[in-house]
Amino acid sequence: MFSLISNNFDPRLLKIAHDAEERAISHFPSLERVRRANFFKVVSGFQKAGVSESSLKGSSGYGLGDFGREALEIAFAHSLDAQDSLVRMQFVSGTHAIATALLSHLRPKNLILCLSGKAYSSLLPTFSHLEESGVRVIINSDHQDPVDFAGRYPDARVLYLQRSIGYQPGPLKNSFDFFEIISALKKLFPSSLLIVDNCYGEFVREKEPTAYGADLICGSLIKNPGGGLALGGGYIAGTAEAMRPIFDHFFAPGLGKELGATEGQLRNLFQGLYFAPFTVCEALKGAVFFSYFFQALGFQVYPEPQAPRNDIVQAIMLGSRERLLAFARGIQKASALDHQAVPIPQRLPGYEEEVLMAGGTFVSGASLELSFDAPIAPPYMGYLQGGLIFDHAVLGALVAAQELLKQGLLPK
Repeated sequence: MFSLISNNFDPRLLKIAHDAEERAISHFPSLERVRRANFFKVVSGFQKAGVSESSLKGSSGYGLGDFGREALEIAFAHSLDAQDSLVRMQFVSGTHAIATALLSHLRPKNLILCLSGKAYSSLLPTFSHLEESGVRVIINSDHQDPVDFAGRYPDARVLYLQRSIGYQPGPLKNSFDFFEIISALKKLFPSSLLIVDNCYGEFVREKEPTAYGADLICGSLIKNPGGGLALGGGYIAGTAEAMRPIFDHFFAPGLGKELGATEGQLRNLFQGLYFAPFTVCEALKGAVFFSYFFQALGFQVYPEPQAPRNDIVQAIMLGSRERLLAFARGIQKASALDHQAVPIPQRLPGYEEEVLMAGGTFVSGASLELSFDAPIAPPYMGYLQGGLIFDHAVLGALVAAQELLKQGLLPK
């Protein structure tokens, strides 16, 4: 592969990349076993739902009698180890889906424990709203063992876990076994509701948090489960009992979930779910390669190459604003779309600091596609995700490293 692009890159980078790929390839068989198990589960979900060509047509108006939408939600629930699901284009983001789950189940004087530490930046206003509404919010700010921390608050109504690292440098999400935590929490606190932000985590393992006792999982369709084809939307999946209040909050009390037009979208959502195990596997292969490559270049990476992964995100400690900007320029230059654009830090709704984003994606903002983002603040850690095709991740890594080299920003 590298012989095809040897004229474009520094020979030293090509040698390091070749070695990194050789090491990354040793991980591929285990990733592909997970892919196969998840693909079989997705196909089983399609068959359980009785999906046919006519299921792809969609509806207009109120969306009453949309059997394709109903089949989609049966297939999603089965694929995500859940009893029921709400899969809708009307969810504008994963944050919207997570906020809907929290607001559906929390009332004044209830207690919610944020067991993974401070929530992702875009969710902070939701927690502020909950506090203003009289909900008690307690954060595991010292990154204690989540089970030990929860044990101090047996009256908690909701236990909240975030699967991905978010914008937190601390390695809490991988320092404990995520699924053992879920199993232990549900065993010790059976009457509490366990809600998991599952963004970036779908199909990374053979089972989802719902298989281990999570009552609800939430995520975005332009991340893992959309397979690179969903044009927007989000989902909530979980137990039938935990899902019922979701419908009342998302629609209106008493309407259930039998409403919602899907005109023109069902084909992409079905086919995206069908492809999702494959595209997630490609993204994971890319993440492992990035980890080996940038570790060899002298950067601290999280997770490290051989560490277990709960999500598709690869964090790289770049250490300065200049390195973040150079890395982002490289990812943008490697993009198939908008390669000529220059990433510029900007203020975005729901974020505390300026955020830098890069990636020319077929679906705007789709972070299952090769993309990069970072808060412009110490310790200047960047977050690489996606890559629908492994080869694109390799190209992105090389262009980003070349950009750092040109600026004299590689570690000595």
